[in-house]
Amino acid sequence: MYKIVRLFEDNMYDVEQKMIKELGMDASIEVIPSGTEDEIIENAKDADVIICVYEPLTKKVLENLKSLKMVIFRSIGFNGIDMDYANEINLPVSHTSKYCTDEVANYVVSAIVLHNRRILEFNKSVKVDRKWDCELFPDMRRLSSRTIGLIGFGNIPKLITKRLKAFGPEIVAYDPFVPDEVFEEYGVKRVDLETLFAQSDYISSHLPLNKQTEKSLNKSLFDLVKDGAVFINSSRGGVVDEEDLYEALTEGNLSYAILDVLSSENPDLSKAKLVDLDNVVVTPHIAFYSQDAFVQGAEDTMKNIHAFMNKEYKNAEIVNLRNIEL
Repeated sequence: MYKIVRLFEDNMYDVEQKMIKELGMDASIEVIPSGTEDEIIENAKDADVIICVYEPLTKKVLENLKSLKMVIFRSIGFNGIDMDYANEINLPVSHTSKYCTDEVANYVVSAIVLHNRRILEFNKSVKVDRKWDCELFPDMRRLSSRTIGLIGFGNIPKLITKRLKAFGPEIVAYDPFVPDEVFEEYGVKRVDLETLFAQSDYISSHLPLNKQTEKSLNKSLFDLVKDGAVFINSSRGGVVDEEDLYEALTEGNLSYAILDVLSSENPDLSKAKLVDLDNVVVTPHIAFYSQDAFVQGAEDTMKNIHAFMNKEYKNAEIVNLRNIEL
């Protein structure tokens, strides 16, 4: 029997148990919240599978979990693990790539429309400043006249593209891992990253966080943006150099930012300078959030574990499958 240990707390235990029964899995699951290396080592010492989100799966942790056969992130991102060491010990690392794509796509489209129509600013003008003035933003333009730049063109940017088609903007995207025919299928213009920053009115990041992307969105790119450009990040805060973003918003051409993530998942808000800016909207990493997403995430997690147990590795969403031997 496989022992599954979930390292964080939520209310999806009944869903997980239901999936174990429906899939006929020879497995049990325990929920043991574990936020530190030592807690994980102690609480998952005999686990065959770990379910995690942000917990630190360092080399120290992994080398002490002798029974571990699989790690699965109940999230799209999987930057919480030492992937090099996981590859070294042939440890499969999975994730749930589609569980909140609908929610995040809606967040980004909502952010674009919210800014384009200046809804927050007009509301503040009326309710706080007690002004009834429709001329506060004389430079407002139709969304159909704007260019949207998507950094990455995976599941979420594809959904964003479908939703934005109704508004009629030009959509450009950067993703070196997606073939030309996919861009053509969605009517999206492929551009390099520098061109995307230089041409886009709205720039939306959909990068995963890894060694190659960490702080890759920085001054060299922010210096290229046109006057009035807006930056949106619903991916991972670590892909952005926050000092450079702050400078771009206070001294450069970047006019506005809508951020669902910061560089830390548990930021000290008293020291987060971006939060203090009037031209920045910050939400506490909620783009993914809905009860429907939680249920799908739990279901997809168990489906991936089931596929792995049955050696159906290509159906288990193993992100490092090409780098290990199973």
